[in-house]
Amino acid sequence: MKRRVRVERSRRLEDEIGRKVRVLKKLIPINCEDLGLEGIFRETADYILALEMRVKVMQDMVNVLSPSNSD
Repeated sequence: MKRRVRVERSRRLEDEIGRKVRVLKKLIPINCEDLGLEGIFRETADYILALEMRVKVMQDMVNVLSPSNSD
């Protein structure tokens, strides 16, 4: 009986992980279908770094283009 419970929990966990990976694939703007799990995580990390750089550039632009309060 305990073995069956463990198998069912394991299947549920695999299903949940699979669902989360499918959602992650939809969020990344590249074709992840041919990548393994490691590749998906690598591409996700690269995408997050690219987004962080974009935010930093936009923050710098706002700082440069905003009128300063010292005038």
